[in-house]
Amino acid sequence: MALHFKRANLSIDRIAGLVRTADSAVDLRNPHPEPKVPDRVKFSAERAAVGLLIVDKAKPTMIFTRRHPSIRFGNQYCFPGGKVDATDASIEQTVLREIREEIDLTASRYEIIGRLGQYYTQSGFCITPFVGIVAADYTVALNPAEVSGLKEIPLIDVLDPDQYQLMKWGGNRAHYHFRLKDFDVSGPTVSMMINFSEVVSPCLS
Repeated sequence: MALHFKRANLSIDRIAGLVRTADSAVDLRNPHPEPKVPDRVKFSAERAAVGLLIVDKAKPTMIFTRRHPSIRFGNQYCFPGGKVDATDASIEQTVLREIREEIDLTASRYEIIGRLGQYYTQSGFCITPFVGIVAADYTVALNPAEVSGLKEIPLIDVLDPDQYQLMKWGGNRAHYHFRLKDFDVSGPTVSMMINFSEVVSPCLS
């Protein structure tokens, strides 16, 4: 499947405007060549939310966390987030709570500016990606039970389709990976990176 965006160097204001006007009710596309998620899986999917956090610098970056090696998918890079809790009043409260619990983010300015829709996984999750803007003076306190590290990736690289490589599996299946030096992301995280890129930097053709 083709990636529907081009490399772009976008301002924070431009990104915020596009995210705020994005269709928050849409089902985000699965960019990986693989079977569609069955309707029965979508119907019973467990809700979750993640935060795509952009650091407001002269050259903006995106925050990724590295999962603690002792938990599921240990050592993989992903976005902060997790499953809906019974105490959450809304799906936005879920992402705010998870960001606080995982990295205890503080900054002079930190704002969730919008949501991109919902992404269904083959494993039975419905993930809502929220986009946030974080001031460059942010600080974190990593939860040692969940997070073993944090990394900032230049946003211009996230918005570069040449950084996404399609890795073939058996049969007709293949998955995209985002690779930048020693940084590698795959699975639902890379899917939401692609969907974010297609929202803020669509192809002109």
